[in-house]
Amino acid sequence: MSRLYLVPVGEEWTQEFDRTVDSPHDLSGDHPIDELSNLDEARIWGTTSGERKRTFFEGMETGDPLLFYNQGEFFATGRVGHSFESPEAGKWLWNNSDSRFIYTVEDFHRISIPRIELNMILGYSEDYSPQGFQQISEKAMSRLLQQYTSIEDAFQDFRTRSPDVERESEGHTKQEPELELEEEADETNVREHTEIQWYLIQLGLKHNYDVYVATNDQNQEYENERLGEGCIENLNLTGFSEAAMRIIEYVDVIWLNGDYIVKMFEVESTTSIYSGILRMTDFVVKVPNLSVDMYIVAPSDDEDKVRREMDRPTFQRVLEPAEHCSLQYVSFEDVRDTHETVERAGPLQNVF
Repeated sequence: MSRLYLVPVGEEWTQEFDRTVDSPHDLSGDHPIDELSNLDEARIWGTTSGERKRTFFEGMETGDPLLFYNQGEFFATGRVGHSFESPEAGKWLWNNSDSRFIYTVEDFHRISIPRIELNMILGYSEDYSPQGFQQISEKAMSRLLQQYTSIEDAFQDFRTRSPDVERESEGHTKQEPELELEEEADETNVREHTEIQWYLIQLGLKHNYDVYVATNDQNQEYENERLGEGCIENLNLTGFSEAAMRIIEYVDVIWLNGDYIVKMFEVESTTSIYSGILRMTDFVVKVPNLSVDMYIVAPSDDEDKVRREMDRPTFQRVLEPAEHCSLQYVSFEDVRDTHETVERAGPLQNVF
């Protein structure tokens, strides 16, 4: 059964949330959290003890989705990374040993979804407010999946409909130099993502494939050229369910031979690579007998992290039965080098 956790963040905890979730917490120095000894930083959150909370917490698995709530809106989404019980960690992180049920947060995104809107989706009363850490019921999950094909589809919709949200609250301030550095890093990531996407598009076209670009990226430009230029605008694939189509319309680049998908690429230029892998595996679940090569494309510095994510049991349980599908890693450098080779020498017999 799919799980979704609602995580209320009280006003007295918002500064702590900003410190250990909104900004990844530094773990490079000495600290008492043995479970996180292999990480230099992590987004970390937790909840206090209690039998009901313990039941929910012990049911958590890596990859389970999280919705964070405060003052009438759901303000962020995330995924469970590593979970463990440690009153010592709660004491060290928040000076509260009662906050013993700890988990790292991955694929973190700010959103802004009014409480009443999510209540309507889940079938709750309009004035319902989540009280305490909790897992939504099977009935509420069923309601959600009647409107969306998957939780990832819902999260994608929440992010698409939310503006770039930076909550301004007392105690949540940053110095101007830090803001400038963050903005520069974001701009660099966007430019690099678009650059690699453009190379993949050109490689597909030069090898006589039909190429599809994610619906939300088709009007992005690289070197004054639309990413969607020369590509097919819509996927018209026979035998695919609506659920499968809604998943792959957001895949960064797809190479096709007619109505046959040959290769799918997700470009990950930020530290969050979870959503790309999840989109690929969600697609495999919807179309289990398809033969397709799938690629996570990321900087070489992130290779170890990408491979660790791909090897997670959550994903391997989906991929192992799919005999004709493969999920592989390709570096940005490989994409650039391959594009340069093709520009110089022409099409290759095998690409990636």
